[in-house]
Amino acid sequence: MTPLADLRFSITDLNPTVSPGDDFYEYANGGWCRANPIPEDYSRWGTFIALDRRNREQLRDLLEDARATTDAPAGSPTQLVGDWYAAAMDEEAIEQAGWEPVRPLIDAIGSAFTPSSLWSLVAHLQKSGANPFFELGVQQDAEDSTKMIAVVYQGGLGLPERDYYLDPDPFYEHARQAYVHYLAALLDLWQGTDAMHTDEARDILAFERELAQVTMTPAEQRDPRAIYHPRTVQALAAEIPEISWRDLFESHGLAREFPVNLAQPAFFARLGRLVAETDPARIGRYLALQLLSGFAPYLSSAWVGAQFAFTKALTGTERIQPRWLRIGRALDSAIGFALGQLYVARYFPPASRERTQAIFEQVRGTFRDRIRLLGWMSEATRSRALEKLDRLGTRIGYPDRWRDYSGLTIDRRSYVANVCRAQAHALAYELAKIGQPVDPEEWFMTPQTVNAYYHPAKNEMVFPAGILQPPFFDPDMPEAYNYGAIGAVIGHEMTHGFDDQGRKYDADGNLADWWLPEDEKGFGERIEALRTQLGKARFKEGLTLNPELLMGEFIADIGGVNLAYEAMLRAGIVPDRPSGHGGLTHRQLFFLAFAHLWAGDVRDDTLRLMLASDPHPPATVRVNETLRNVTAFADAFPMSRDAPLYPTHPVDLWGGD
Repeated sequence: MTPLADLRFSITDLNPTVSPGDDFYEYANGGWCRANPIPEDYSRWGTFIALDRRNREQLRDLLEDARATTDAPAGSPTQLVGDWYAAAMDEEAIEQAGWEPVRPLIDAIGSAFTPSSLWSLVAHLQKSGANPFFELGVQQDAEDSTKMIAVVYQGGLGLPERDYYLDPDPFYEHARQAYVHYLAALLDLWQGTDAMHTDEARDILAFERELAQVTMTPAEQRDPRAIYHPRTVQALAAEIPEISWRDLFESHGLAREFPVNLAQPAFFARLGRLVAETDPARIGRYLALQLLSGFAPYLSSAWVGAQFAFTKALTGTERIQPRWLRIGRALDSAIGFALGQLYVARYFPPASRERTQAIFEQVRGTFRDRIRLLGWMSEATRSRALEKLDRLGTRIGYPDRWRDYSGLTIDRRSYVANVCRAQAHALAYELAKIGQPVDPEEWFMTPQTVNAYYHPAKNEMVFPAGILQPPFFDPDMPEAYNYGAIGAVIGHEMTHGFDDQGRKYDADGNLADWWLPEDEKGFGERIEALRTQLGKARFKEGLTLNPELLMGEFIADIGGVNLAYEAMLRAGIVPDRPSGHGGLTHRQLFFLAFAHLWAGDVRDDTLRLMLASDPHPPATVRVNETLRNVTAFADAFPMSRDAPLYPTHPVDLWGGD
């Protein structure tokens, strides 16, 4: 198991040959990065991912123990987890089965598919876990956050993002060729080797390119109003008649009238026309390949290998991860809250919950006082902002009520059957919420997840148990460290409620205009300064940042560090006193803790993928550009006013005039 010492901050993580004011990321993390190169089975590596790997190793112990328990009560977490893991680790049975476990679904496409039955077939595939064309789910109504409505969301692409289909850059052309090779390999495994399969694969790429042309980019989707277009089922049927919405919904057991968010109207309008104009044989081939690609990880080694070859071409990852790790992730995705119960019982100390809550309250109090003192905000908007902050909820560690898996059958006979049943159960669980009140206690991350989130429609922050350990929270380190680490994360998520998109939701979680025009103008001027800063940010040669995609996370990083630092002072920690750790002051330890969270490296191909689709800035930018906007950073380490990172013109949205 990954030693805990490898995750804890150490003075040896530094690169003292670099000036902090020139490149704080390298100064804080150079030693760690040299000692921790990217493993062959990862596309990127860092303290964040190393903690996830350690969690996965702890979860493996739980999985093995559950597999060894053959008399657990039916439906209990131990039974569900143990039987899933046992079936998935039965490699001999899986090899013998080949692709036979998905034959019924393939046969349904071949025998039942006609234009009139297409949308019932799509519903059938959605229940199995495949999502051809688009995804069906539920969400809180953006304008009435007390209610749950259905949502249909663009999808159906086998490449990561629309640029992979449309951009002529050689990087993307290479990815397209790899995709064609992958699809042809799937056809060979399914139907036997045939030279025609490459042409058929190219045809599917061309079909998906038609969808990509009307697919919204990740940056465009950041605007919540751009993806909120509520309709009735009747209105949907009239607007896009080529899609048999009633057949689709009735196949999911939804035979009544209900509200649906048509997230991307242009996409669905084009999808309807494209399907109506396309030969059924082509549609059938597309459906089959979507299904086979989705189930490849659960089939025999030939299928797994074909998919990994595609992943390698896209990300540069050199070696596939061990089977137990891949299965653990799949289980976590399917029945993760059952596994979470076992994880919390064995690994999560209750004291971590209490200390994190105390830091949260200190950070919130700091934010409250900063809003009160803002010179550019009107009293009317200030009052609404303070109301939203005061009503901000927090959930730490694990849910007070666990997810109910009643009615889900998991056994040791078939991995694919377990996956299908789990997917069908999960989708039915979601669709049953339509028209129902919002569950205030529901979590959207499992407790073992190394992450955190702010949910704008619920106006709450969630910090799973998985993140409340080194390097994010370390009970054995001075408290200045924890303010720089988990405190900055808390401030980050809190700021998301007031970033360029989160600010559009009110205290109730409704998408509503509660800012006066002059406040929006003042906020926008500061956003423009940050947009300019990102556009000029020093980054890897030949690559550029997309400020529109990254703005929300950049705002949250800046807000998080500023809030956490001031909260540390309010907690009585004297910044220039020795911390008792590595000869560092409390102030220095605070900033090194923040930087240490993002130590790591990424493969070039994966970095290109992240720049196209990930709203988080690259690690070097998250550290260096953030600290250029934190005044206290200049007092932590010796640096001249001419140093590249000296905060000469800091932009602090929630501080100053």
